[in-house]
Amino acid sequence: MSTGSSRAVALALAANGGIAISKFGVFLLTGSSSLLTEAIHSTADCANQVLLFLGMRQGSKPAGPKHPLGHGQAAFVASFLVALLLFSVGGLYSLVEGLHKIHHPEQPHHLGWAVALLLFATALEGWSLRGALRAAGPERRGRSLLRYLRQSSSTELVVVVAEDIAALLGLVFALAAVLLTLLTGNPVWDGIGSVAIGLLLIGVAAFVGTEVTSLLLNEAPPLVLRAAIRAAVDEDPAVDQVLNLVAVIVGSDRLMVALKVKFRDQPSGMAMVAVINALERNLHQRFPQIQHLFVEPDED
Repeated sequence: MSTGSSRAVALALAANGGIAISKFGVFLLTGSSSLLTEAIHSTADCANQVLLFLGMRQGSKPAGPKHPLGHGQAAFVASFLVALLLFSVGGLYSLVEGLHKIHHPEQPHHLGWAVALLLFATALEGWSLRGALRAAGPERRGRSLLRYLRQSSSTELVVVVAEDIAALLGLVFALAAVLLTLLTGNPVWDGIGSVAIGLLLIGVAAFVGTEVTSLLLNEAPPLVLRAAIRAAVDEDPAVDQVLNLVAVIVGSDRLMVALKVKFRDQPSGMAMVAVINALERNLHQRFPQIQHLFVEPDED
């Protein structure tokens, strides 16, 4: 469990906890549908962060006879459950609530409080997103945000960043709905805001779910990393040719790598063992994310 990931999840939990309580309070005061859906969204986000903590803790357990490759994919399972919560509790509820309020509009009141709360919540969500992006900085290494979200195996950070972005956009939708309701006096805008928030959350849940599912189905690491590992093997003076390389993501920034290598002729079996051990030490040193490494000597 990395310190950066833990801190990002903790920041998100603190921010969403405070926001959820505030939203429910102002919803009771105003009766705004957009604020209710936002409050449900923030509550679901709190549950999501707890799930991520549990997944990260489970994933940090060492390998054992029953799980020889470790428990790293526990974080992926937790992230997939988060996507389901975003879709069901957040997205579908917001969509149904919004459609109900469009067909049966109710005039919200004290909307000035709603505007003040949404501005306060935006500041807290921005603080949370800033912390998550800072934690993701070392792994992101100049990649665009979308590319990082699609390629990273640190699903807890991917989920927090995606949730925070969705939360900020949701707050913008809710603020626009409240302001339009305030300016026009038409409560239908409040329901439209809820529908927009619901569609946003469903979209984010689909994105997170798709990316995490790929990791659960033994996704390979990025091509540039596989090429770097192959190049490091080719550089070894005892290696004649890399016949095959299979790399699989088995956890957050954890890899299992299997190599089939044609080595140059060695004087004895013991010499071959020494050559293989030296290659393994070099790869572990250059690529610390390789948790499990298997090297098979072979011919063409």
